[in-house]
Amino acid sequence: MRIININKAQGWTSFDVVRFIKRKFDEKKVGHLGTLDPMATGVLPVFLGQATRLIPLFNDTDKTYRALCKLGESTDTFDAEGRVTESHNIGDLNSEQVTKAVYTFLGTQKQQVPAYSASKIKGIPSYKLARQGLKVPAKTRSVIFHELDVEAVDLPFVKIRIHCSKGTYIRALANDLGQKLKVGAHLTSLDRLACGKWFKSGNSISIEKLEETVTENNVPWISPLELLDHLNTIVGSAEMVVSIKQGRSVEFFQQNWTDSGVKLTENCVIESETNSVKTKVVDSCQNLVAIGHIMWENEASFFHPIKVFV
Repeated sequence: MRIININKAQGWTSFDVVRFIKRKFDEKKVGHLGTLDPMATGVLPVFLGQATRLIPLFNDTDKTYRALCKLGESTDTFDAEGRVTESHNIGDLNSEQVTKAVYTFLGTQKQQVPAYSASKIKGIPSYKLARQGLKVPAKTRSVIFHELDVEAVDLPFVKIRIHCSKGTYIRALANDLGQKLKVGAHLTSLDRLACGKWFKSGNSISIEKLEETVTENNVPWISPLELLDHLNTIVGSAEMVVSIKQGRSVEFFQQNWTDSGVKLTENCVIESETNSVKTKVVDSCQNLVAIGHIMWENEASFFHPIKVFV
């Protein structure tokens, strides 16, 4: 099962990366986590083959970015690729005012979805309507800015490190900052530093370096077990693995836990609606077999598979 963290270069679309990975590794099924605009750079997790079935488990992960915003100019796309719609003199602004304005966005915010975005209006991507000069209905969404750190103010530019919830448009934040300061603003560069705790700049690889690798043994693949370390683990016997791969629930015993000293109430992901424990099963060679739930019936413990990897 193959997972890789790509450090996307500026000018590449997320689909360009997927197309390259398909060709490089002769894989028909490839998906990625968290689309990046062509202007943006940084972390783009890519999943190959059966690993694409893990993507839904990480769709809700927080993101971390470093953004550079230019004050004094608004654009129709909220970034440097758009047409300038307003210009303002920023001579009266100072770094303290800018910093205070940035921190007002901490916490839960209602954010306007940019007209030039992939968000769909009656099944049509919003940007297609905007490019035709059509009026795009205003849409808002609730996002969370967990952390905002103003790293530098060198007017007209401000550099911000951002830790936010999924679905956040950083260029919308730039636009909102400009409105708050009443001078306009847009995003000039964006670098994604992390997707959740698993995918970071430190374990990413550029397309350029990946092109130089000759064998798959030299590729920095990320283990699915590392990504799923928050789930409990059962080491399945050969008989259990066969049954699970056939989609059947199996009874298991305490000795099947990888750490029999861990009580069931510790380090568990409890599903409140079903009172079950989210769990993964690996075989004796530490290959991922399935993800599912532990359930109890008549004082016996059963593993019920949800996703099976064969």
